[in-house]
Amino acid sequence: MKKIIQIIFGGALIGLLFLVSCTKDWEEMNTDPNNPTIVPATNLLGQSIRYFADNYYDAWFNMNNTGTYAGHLGKIQYLDESRYFERESSINNSWTYLYYTANDLESAKKLALEEENLNLYAAALTFQTFAFSIGTDSWRDLPFFDAIKGDKGIVNPTYNTQEEIYPALLDSLKKAGDIFADGNLGNTGNGDFLFNGEVELWQRFANSLRLRLANRIANVSNTGVTHIQDVLNNITTYPIIESNDHNAFLYWPGSSPYKEPWMEDSETRDDHAVGSYLIDYMNSTSDPRLPVYAKPATSDGVYRGVIPGVGDDNLGSIAQYSRIGARFRDDATGFTPFMRYSEVLFIISEAAHNGHTSYMTATAAYNAAVLASMDENGVDGEAFLASVPFSETNLYYQKWVSLFKQSHEAWAECRRHDVPVMTAAPAARFEGHNRPPFRFAYPTNEANLNGANSAPFMEEVTDRFWGKKMWWDERSGVN
Repeated sequence: MKKIIQIIFGGALIGLLFLVSCTKDWEEMNTDPNNPTIVPATNLLGQSIRYFADNYYDAWFNMNNTGTYAGHLGKIQYLDESRYFERESSINNSWTYLYYTANDLESAKKLALEEENLNLYAAALTFQTFAFSIGTDSWRDLPFFDAIKGDKGIVNPTYNTQEEIYPALLDSLKKAGDIFADGNLGNTGNGDFLFNGEVELWQRFANSLRLRLANRIANVSNTGVTHIQDVLNNITTYPIIESNDHNAFLYWPGSSPYKEPWMEDSETRDDHAVGSYLIDYMNSTSDPRLPVYAKPATSDGVYRGVIPGVGDDNLGSIAQYSRIGARFRDDATGFTPFMRYSEVLFIISEAAHNGHTSYMTATAAYNAAVLASMDENGVDGEAFLASVPFSETNLYYQKWVSLFKQSHEAWAECRRHDVPVMTAAPAARFEGHNRPPFRFAYPTNEANLNGANSAPFMEEVTDRFWGKKMWWDERSGVN
């Protein structure tokens, strides 16, 4: 046996020497151009934008789950998810998609620094922060500081609380904003599917996203107030989204497999209608956006929503429910909205109302926000605005309405303000709860593969979707 091994090893060595001496182009010949091990940073940025949009703004996470939790949508067929009967595979996948995205963006950041392209680094940092903000607002406490460090041997990352994560996210966005403000050379490249190389729009997105996160925690932490004031008191250094032309919308090519996710779902499914909470409110205010958001029911031409998670006995004919409007679901080249101009104005209005800024008055920012949403949807809002003037309640309602198709953000607003007041699904999997979920369920894979670190945090969860509220959720009497 030893002799056989020697013969094999000797033959291999001779072959290796032959190749080294005679085949100087061996490395090039054996590099598969279709499976690269190192890619440009811009490619990873583009993959991350596409991947996150495809998996967090699709029929599963954005429509079945967060859209129904927010009252914007409801299911009319295969109703399990709207009743909190989640598939374990869907929960596990959503968790995995987050960390895949974050890991790819971490690689993009490293490569961008190697390429000495600070603007590309800042764009990757901004989108990574954006993804993690949705992650913590979905699960609250999760692996953050130790996450995506498999290359350093950390395969069982520790968890961090939302109270620890939010300040770090805000610091990351300030860092990105400072890099953009320095005017460093470097472009975002062909992978910039979001802003097509317009670095200024990344700058505005980063600073506006900082306002979003800062405002979210401003009532529970002075850190939020500090960041709001840092942006709005230094608006030349930290420009924000100032028109619908600046909206952070990902527009899809429209050909398979790159079709807008809501539209792609509609090609084979008819499971969703607009939620009753949204349509009932828009009907009550004669909102001119209603025909844009929804189609009249085919049964009688009435705009009528479905109660999210309705029981089978009360569902009735699905022809009586309004389907999603053409702008939001019928266009393969449609858009995935990450952040809107109207949202930024509503944030400023709330911050002014709470005494956190004098950048604009609460009323002026509110009026501009409502009109910006109307303009985005191609309708005239002047008469409507006169009928729904500024008030705290109207501010919260109008922001919630404006976030259509940003289901996760709409859900966050519901949890912050309890506007609108919604009950848990009538046919909910778990009884005894008076509000939709506070959180998304932790994945069973995390319990199985990272049990020692995840167990203390999973123990704070009740019925998988309730229990410990988000740090910024100050509601009382909800469960």
